[in-house]
Amino acid sequence: MSPYRLSLALLVIAPLAALPAQQAGRAFTRTLYLEDSAYTSANVSVGDVNGDGHLDLVLAKGRHWPLVDRVHLGDGRGNFARAYDLGTASDRTYSALLSDMDGDGDLDVVVSNDRPDPGLVYLNRGDGTFTVGSTWGLAEWSTRQVQVADLNSDGVRDLIVANRSGPRPGASYICLGVGGGRLEQPCRKFASESSTSITPADINGDGLIDLVVPHRDGGQGHVYVQQRDGDSLTFTRLPFGESNANIRMAVTADLDRDGRLDIVAIDEQRGVRAYFARADGTFSDAVPLGAAGGRPYSLAVADMDADGAVDVIVGYVQRQPVVLYNDGSGRTFKSVLFGDAEGAAYGFAIADLDNDGALDIAVARSDARNVVYFGTPALERR
Repeated sequence: MSPYRLSLALLVIAPLAALPAQQAGRAFTRTLYLEDSAYTSANVSVGDVNGDGHLDLVLAKGRHWPLVDRVHLGDGRGNFARAYDLGTASDRTYSALLSDMDGDGDLDVVVSNDRPDPGLVYLNRGDGTFTVGSTWGLAEWSTRQVQVADLNSDGVRDLIVANRSGPRPGASYICLGVGGGRLEQPCRKFASESSTSITPADINGDGLIDLVVPHRDGGQGHVYVQQRDGDSLTFTRLPFGESNANIRMAVTADLDRDGRLDIVAIDEQRGVRAYFARADGTFSDAVPLGAAGGRPYSLAVADMDADGAVDVIVGYVQRQPVVLYNDGSGRTFKSVLFGDAEGAAYGFAIADLDNDGALDIAVARSDARNVVYFGTPALERR
């Protein structure tokens, strides 16, 4: 395997229960702050950027206030002593996604920025240092997230861009890759929801990538189901969730292990919710995953305890983040709080950063120090 491997989020649900304090306290036993000061960070990505076999972190920094994005090199033991700027641009970054955009076998970085800064593709020189290879999109876009997928199955990676427009109709885009880390101009509008996240996933199992587009600002979210139409990209819209949703982020996972991808979402007003996939391709009404409360700001899914069931990780504003441990049914969860209640948890990256067999959680935070919480191996949790 290449050293540049990327490690990468019904009817009745039982009340959310807390694990015993002793077990909860041992779920994450080590904390590492990545920086000495608090910044307006927005996201974090994980992958081996310099080809040494160890996982590294890339921090997306700035949001509405220009900052320089940062690379933190890992040593495989959970330390990140070496850190440096991704590039020279001080910009309003919301996401910095690791992906091999030019097909040369190493991980590049796709950066999305809020206006008036353009989107950037940083190409990896092969040693974990980067140079700007191209720009994409328009500088006036209020972009909140970028995702990467090969939408048209041509072997070149494309961008899916989530733009926020508030209560007004807006525009999110697909920027098709043309090779060498470059993107087609102009990009193609495909959605009108005001969105801060878009998730590419094969929702219906037909081999084509569909796009889950939640509404952020009081509107209807949709799954854009891709239709094969020669060389054209065409979609049909399938609604999910409330008609007045305020979903900050949505991800897909098979929560109930029925072979269909469900949608997990954080609604800033309603809390953490799941929309379960039905056999006819539609989605259930919202099922709360635990009691509502706090302002959920970040979301990820992973099998944190290696029991074969997908768990849910949620971050909040000025409240401790939580792991919701799934018992495998998708209906019953236990909660483990971790970390502290400082700042706002904007983004997660989940991987085994210290090679001890347990998943760790890196958190990009605004108004608090960026941090890694190290999971405890199963034998030590007993």
